[in-house]
Amino acid sequence: MLKILSLHDFESPAFGDVAAVGLIEGVVHYCTYDALQDEMQPFAKYLRDYPEVSITQEILATRETARTINADELFLPVHDSIFKKIANVWRERGLSEAIRFAAAADPEQITNVVHWIATRLNSILDLMDRGIYHRDVLPTSGNGSVADIVATRDWHTSLVRCLSWHPHCARLAVAMRDDRIRIFSQGLLGVPVLRHSRQKSVCCLSWRPHAGRELAVACYSGVLIWTIELGAASNLLSHAVLLNQRNHAPVTSVAWHPQGDLLASCSPTDLNIIIWNVSKEEGIPLKRIGGGGICFSCWSTCGLRLFSASCRKIFRVWNTGVSTTWHAERWTVPQGRVATACFGPNLTLLFAITEDPSTIFSLPLQNNIFDVKKANNNDIKIATRLIDLTKVNFSSENNDDYVTVGGRIVSMEWDLTGKYLAILFQDSPVIALVKTSLSHLSRIVEAQASCLIKGFTGEVPNCINFFQKSSSWICLTIAWSSGRVQHFPIVESESKVDPHTHSTLLSQSMRPSKLYSFDCYRQY
Repeated sequence: MLKILSLHDFESPAFGDVAAVGLIEGVVHYCTYDALQDEMQPFAKYLRDYPEVSITQEILATRETARTINADELFLPVHDSIFKKIANVWRERGLSEAIRFAAAADPEQITNVVHWIATRLNSILDLMDRGIYHRDVLPTSGNGSVADIVATRDWHTSLVRCLSWHPHCARLAVAMRDDRIRIFSQGLLGVPVLRHSRQKSVCCLSWRPHAGRELAVACYSGVLIWTIELGAASNLLSHAVLLNQRNHAPVTSVAWHPQGDLLASCSPTDLNIIIWNVSKEEGIPLKRIGGGGICFSCWSTCGLRLFSASCRKIFRVWNTGVSTTWHAERWTVPQGRVATACFGPNLTLLFAITEDPSTIFSLPLQNNIFDVKKANNNDIKIATRLIDLTKVNFSSENNDDYVTVGGRIVSMEWDLTGKYLAILFQDSPVIALVKTSLSHLSRIVEAQASCLIKGFTGEVPNCINFFQKSSSWICLTIAWSSGRVQHFPIVESESKVDPHTHSTLLSQSMRPSKLYSFDCYRQY
């Protein structure tokens, strides 16, 4: 039986006015703030091709003169009769959407009688939605609020609300507290700033795989899909398309399928996950009753599973294989809800619950390798405790200072190779970095203590994201409460690293989309 990792197994971080700046061959390196730009530091050579990011209070809500264009402004409108529009909506989206479209139309265009009937039917549909699939009001703070759900510590006050690395190139999107998104890329002249009248309360960012300049943004109004032009005229040429559905707001999570052809969005006021075909601007709901609204979702690295966490004890794992109709496995946690989850290699899922003391569980989702007909799957798919995160105090040598590590998890990230897991806590000023291993045949994750990453005095981490530019080392990017965005290199063997290797930016391209079966959205 594997030993459950505890925070007692970690070594104490360094105290004083120094911050952890890199993990090189198992040794944590520290330096002072004044030495961060010193090229002689052992970590500096690994960060030369990474964009330097620093956010200050002064750059928030500045008035750029360039104007952002909406996608709707780029095309001339087509003028059809109101009844033809209603018929088109009925044909493409169904009767309920046609009724809502008619209710929102001008009464003089569709006659008062038709409008009266449409508004009454629309009221009935609203009552049905609110009674079965919708919760009207989210609390502004505490359990169930947006700040409680998102993967950002102190979301209301944090200078950086979320960040996201492009999966294929060194391009970083950073969402600020002023709801503007800045794009940082090494060698880029200027920093593109994305702003939109509907871009409020940004919660999550996700770059589209196999497309260099498309970014999905989860916000209060729905999902914004940005097409970003880089260069001097970027603010003028970048444009966004808003994807929204009734009772599906605010959106707190967006996640692209690894092939880049489908996008999943979630809202705590909606029991349905919406699967978007972005090119057609159409969304299909994956409907299930029970569990409350959906907090967040994430895809497995192979795209065969989709995880969704509800606002209550229930979470589901969708089987999204091409050869079968999508269907979900329903799971429950003993108490609280799932606070965060991530997939690693070999269809292995890690998740943590909100209750304090928090615990990280490992759940293997592979099919039986011997293909025995419905062999006792309950013996195979069992969530096991992996890491105990009960709070631990680390004291300095002279006991005049201490740091508390552990408690409730806000977010965790697992790098694509499955070697390192980064854990962000709600009440701890450090990030716990765990070394993990999983063989191709084994369904058990082994976890070992690696290090605790601390910032400078007064700094706490707000959000994190992994990026892997080279197969020989990994970068963990951390946004601190001071506005400092740090790239933390993790190098296992310096002899295998070529720090002068440059990444190439991808041109906009997409692999051919796969065919999916969505019959499941009618099942309850």
